[in-house]
Amino acid sequence: MQLVVLSDFDGTIVDIEMSDFILSKFAEGDWKLYDEQLQKGEITLEECVQRQFAMVKVSEAVIIKELDKVASFRPNFRKLVEYCGARGIPLIVVSGGLDFVIHHFLELKGWSESVKVYAGKAKYTNGSIKFDFPKLLDKHSSNFKDDLVRHYRKKGKAVAYIGDGISDYQAVKNADLSFVVKGSKLSLYCKREGIPHRDFGDFQKVVEGLKEIRP
Repeated sequence: MQLVVLSDFDGTIVDIEMSDFILSKFAEGDWKLYDEQLQKGEITLEECVQRQFAMVKVSEAVIIKELDKVASFRPNFRKLVEYCGARGIPLIVVSGGLDFVIHHFLELKGWSESVKVYAGKAKYTNGSIKFDFPKLLDKHSSNFKDDLVRHYRKKGKAVAYIGDGISDYQAVKNADLSFVVKGSKLSLYCKREGIPHRDFGDFQKVVEGLKEIRP
């Protein structure tokens, strides 16, 4: 069975929640209110992100400049890129964050051709950021992350999912193999709900776990 690896970006591939950092620094309003509504299931991931980033009025260049100062890749992500590339395993970022930020950080390391990005397309409209998110392929999906997991599994592929936050809950539940950032909200959720997963802090552990099913 062919394997597909899907991974969140903020707080997972990189070591900080970059969206939270930008919202904390530039959002004009109570952006945390929407995180609370998302956690309660009152709004979708897509609605949450749209409402939060509508509060951000600064340019793409300003956002990237600030993030370059504080964000770095989690240890040994390069090993995951190389492992997947050597075996022809699709490695896809699935993120509710800013796509231009993701592309920027991947390009810094020369990984743009090796890692695909599945995220909302951010665009500036009337001075604020809006998103065009991928349309759901399954009406039962909770968000586009969960949707992509379901999509690949329906095609008969095994899905490994890597994440750390609220928006990853359903994707982790539906994946065949899940890796969760140690000490994260997602880790606590998985433990509470009895969802099988492997905690990690370094991508070397993810690679080792994948080797068990795809040497």
